[in-house]
Formats: sequence, C-alpha cells, structure tokens
Amino acid sequence: MRLAILTAAQELVLEKGYAAVTTADVARRAGAGKQTLYRWWPGKGALVLDAFSEWVSQAPRLSRRKPSLSSTLVELCRGAAEAAPVLRALMAEAQFDEELHRRLIAQLVRPRGDELRACLADRRPADRELVVNVLSGLVWQRLMLQEPLDARFVRFALRVVQRI
Repeated sequence: MRLAILTAAQELVLEKGYAAVTTADVARRAGAGKQTLYRWWPGKGALVLDAFSEWVSQAPRLSRRKPSLSSTLVELCRGAAEAAPVLRALMAEAQFDEELHRRLIAQLVRPRGDELRACLADRRPADRELVVNVLSGLVWQRLMLQEPLDARFVRFALRVVQRI
C-alpha cells in the first residue's frame, strides 16, 4: 500500500502540479483511506518528499567505481530538471515547515552533496565543501529562477569550480 501511495503522489503532482494535489486525491488514486496517509505522513509536503525521494533512489545511476564530477553534475541536473516544479514547491513549503525543511535536507540535499563529495576526494576538505556548496547553490538558484540545467550550465559550473 505504501508504494501505491508514493506512486500516486508522484503521478498526481507531475500531472496537476503540487498546489493542485490534495491528500484526498492521492488516497483516492492509491485506493487508500486518508487516515492511512496521515498514519505514515504528517502532511502533503512530507508525502510528496518521500514520493520523490523514492523516485530519486530508483533512478538509474552511473557506474560508481570512480564517478567524475562532470558526469555526476550532469546526472544531478537531469534529475533536478525533471522534478523542478516539485522541488520548487517543496523548497517553498519547507521555509514554513521546520520538519519538512529538516527532511528535505536529509533526504534530497545532503545525499546529492555526498555524491558530489565522492568525486572530490582528491581535494582538501575545506575546498571540497566549498565546491559542493557552490555547485549546490548554483543548481538551486537555477531551479528557483526556472532557468535550464542543461549542458551549457554544466560547462559553466565546472569552469567556476575549476578556479577553487
């Protein structure tokens, strides 16, 4: 049932947009009762975050032998671009919901930063953190401004961090 609810939440948000989806819509699509949703999630934001965290965890990954910064950034941007409207909505709601903010950091932001860190093992720890923060900041800024996270952006971001 949990997977059906997460799938329904993801599908509905992609179809209708975050603001237009209610927990009742998700329950109906999943064939569950609203009380079941609230037993597992405190609200729509937490449910949608879990749905998209599940989607991210199921996305095909590049070989993790020794990922390059370039390929990891391309992969990160591709996923962020696909989920951009949802990520923007979650980020906006997280500004007013401390628990959702904490979960957003733990489930999406920190793991993506860890993927970038893994590519930067040859850098000093302080430089590694600076590069991760710069890249993450650039990606979130592009998301918030609804600007493309395309190959041109990746080339620009890589040029920026080469100087660090």
